[in-house]
Amino acid sequence: MCNFLLLLTLIFVLAKLFGLIAWSWLLVFMPLIVMIAVLVLFIGLGIAIGLHED
Repeated sequence: MCNFLLLLTLIFVLAKLFGLIAWSWLLVFMPLIVMIAVLVLFIGLGIAIGLHED
């Protein structure tokens, strides 16, 4: 999943740089942003569960 989102981000960046898409940079980096958000969510849940067990 992680590799797919990184590859998708790379494809979007290259397409934006070569003028194939006219999206905003926010949309171009959206797969990377989603991956970071999911990672932060999992870390937060892990910390919350760990604190709850103590």
